[in-house]
Amino acid sequence: MTLDNSEAIARKGVSLVRVSDTEMAISGDMVFASATRLRGEGERLLPDMGQRVTVDLAQVGRVGSVGISVLLCWQRMAQVLNKELVFVNAPDDMLDVSRVSGLDTIMPFSP
Repeated sequence: MTLDNSEAIARKGVSLVRVSDTEMAISGDMVFASATRLRGEGERLLPDMGQRVTVDLAQVGRVGSVGISVLLCWQRMAQVLNKELVFVNAPDDMLDVSRVSGLDTIMPFSP
């Protein structure tokens, strides 16, 4: 039995779900082991989504700089596709990492 990308990502401790045409949700740990697959899955989903896409981060557990990197990659892709990407319900750890790295001014975090 082969796993599709979302199942493979879930086995790495994180999952990305397309909730609707305008929303994705991440749950689990955004760490190095899952970053490449998580990035690829988001980049696969984003082109077929609406003009304004919300990424719900409420269920994110541990997060490191690689998690911010994945979101930045999605943000760049959204800009190329002329889409607006908004991150909601970011955990405090993620907001802290973005502040320390100086990325809080360019990351579209929303309450």
